[in-house]
Amino acid sequence: QPKKRAFALDGSMVATLALAVLTLVLAGGLARRQATKALLKASLRRSALASQAEGPAEEEEEEEPALVISEKMALLIVLQATVGLLIFYFFLSKIFFTVMLVFYALISTQSVGLQAASLFECVLERRKKKKKNSGRDWEAGSGAAPQEATAAAAAAPHFLEKAVTLPVVGPCRVYQLLSFFLGLGVAVTWSVVRLRATWAWVLQDLSGVCIILTILSFLKMPNLKIASILLSGMMFYDIFFVFIQPLLFRNESVMKKVATGGGTHEILPMALIIPEFTQGGAYSLLGYGDVAIPGLLCVYAAGWDAMHRLRGLAGYFWIQIAGYVCGICLTVAALAIDVGGQGGQPALCWLVPCMLGSFLGTAHWRGDLKEMWTTDLPFLEDMAINGGSSTSSTSRASTTTGLWGTATAGVARPRSFLLSKY
Repeated sequence: QPKKRAFALDGSMVATLALAVLTLVLAGGLARRQATKALLKASLRRSALASQAEGPAEEEEEEEPALVISEKMALLIVLQATVGLLIFYFFLSKIFFTVMLVFYALISTQSVGLQAASLFECVLERRKKKKKNSGRDWEAGSGAAPQEATAAAAAAPHFLEKAVTLPVVGPCRVYQLLSFFLGLGVAVTWSVVRLRATWAWVLQDLSGVCIILTILSFLKMPNLKIASILLSGMMFYDIFFVFIQPLLFRNESVMKKVATGGGTHEILPMALIIPEFTQGGAYSLLGYGDVAIPGLLCVYAAGWDAMHRLRGLAGYFWIQIAGYVCGICLTVAALAIDVGGQGGQPALCWLVPCMLGSFLGTAHWRGDLKEMWTTDLPFLEDMAINGGSSTSSTSRASTTTGLWGTATAGVARPRSFLLSKY
């Protein structure tokens, strides 16, 4: 048997942890923004109904869709992960690997494009607010500003917001088109240079961060009960395939063979990777699942904090970030002493107790546990696109669906696909 490589703490491990934490912080910020917008629209809708305003109601911007996880879906995710890993193990070949690379490139294209479009939207939204505020300040200073000109200047669309119609895709905005080509460029470039360029890991990490952010903006956990079912199931899945399964397969690890690409001699692009600082050709890796699965809990915490207007340690989000850091540190410590003797560690074995345990304990101490355990986040009603949870989707404005997403008022809004099963 090949000699096991001695553990050595490298700066790349710290960098990988920092990248994972940064991804979760970004996901929490996006989740808080989503929740705040949904709560504001719900409040405006209730106000309009209460006042019984006359005339046609203003057409609302379509909510960003979300797949709300139910109890059955949580169990299916664990089962799907198990079956998927075994399929990879038994059918892994050069052809199968190539097919998976194509799927990865498609998912990467869309994810990078969606996150770039979200960034454009944030910048354009801030630009509009700045114009409105500057117009009000000028009006207050001069005392005689033409209100029509001020309103027109604030409402004038930026070049990136202009609508264009493409032959096959249909209506979209300029910034959406640029975002798509950016995502396509990243995916194609990575596919071409991944085995030749020493900097290809940068593009893989960029794609990975965008994929995780897209998953966390699309999948939502409505309450702590479902969170406990999903995270506990994934924790036992991780423990089984790292510690128990090799004993059943003559000391051959299914997870390790799939992660290293088996006979293809290529690492599957399913991890954040950073080259080790002390040894060339070696990488520190952290699987997407070790960020996305705990990230679902962080996103739930961010939504709860937004609903109750909590910030800092008064809320739950930063407690979850601290729990994630503690869990990763325990994983590194277990790796150093080689717990289990497999040369690897199931990160969720340490992450889930630190995060879920701290969440349940803090919620119980603050008196929020009962509500969190059974009551769904109310703003998910408008975002849900499935009937799998107790949250029911409300009736929305008439929309059409296409490649670019959900089109409202003649302009498409990006929507994620192919990600719920990634």
